[in-house]
Amino acid sequence: MLNFKAKLNNSTLKSRADSSQNPKVLEVNLIKNEMRVDFDVRKHLGTLLFSLAVTALFVAEIYFGLNWWSAYENERVLATEAKFNQVSKEIKDMKSESDQILAFKQRVDLADSLLANHIYWTNFFAWLEKNTLSTVNYNGFSGKIDGNYDLQASADTFRDISWQTRALLADPSVLSVKVDSGSSQLAGDAAQDNPDGSISFSVNLKINPQLFKANNQ
Repeated sequence: MLNFKAKLNNSTLKSRADSSQNPKVLEVNLIKNEMRVDFDVRKHLGTLLFSLAVTALFVAEIYFGLNWWSAYENERVLATEAKFNQVSKEIKDMKSESDQILAFKQRVDLADSLLANHIYWTNFFAWLEKNTLSTVNYNGFSGKIDGNYDLQASADTFRDISWQTRALLADPSVLSVKVDSGSSQLAGDAAQDNPDGSISFSVNLKINPQLFKANNQ
């Protein structure tokens, strides 16, 4: 029994001595399937430089591509802006021309309207002279193209005023005649019989406005 223990102790001591003399005995792989990686810088230096060159070339290509695209877009924007300004100028010119044409058309339309509704005043005054007694004179006139006219007149006697009213009513173009009562500086029979007397009166005359239009000369 003692010998077995002695042998065991001797074996243990020998094992410990061997482990102290051979340190590889203590190296134990505690990680399963662990692989040892060795990187040789000199061996892969060329690949690394090539990768860096490719990356730099790619970045430079992107940079110059973006610069070219930016310049192209700027030129396109400038061209579009110039075209827009040109179109705007043409539109303004066309608008100015259209305004002139429209103004000319309006003047033409107005001229046509005036010609279509023009009263030939010379014809009116010729007609009035034709239908006025020799003893009656007109001192004032106002009227529009609607056929209503106000005449300020004078006559030698009141009988002349009456005859003048009848002469106007006898014309078929006259629609109505209204004569205000006359006034004279003379009184009584002197105003009736004095041929040199001046009796003032006003006439409201309404005639057919179609009578003096251009197409009825």
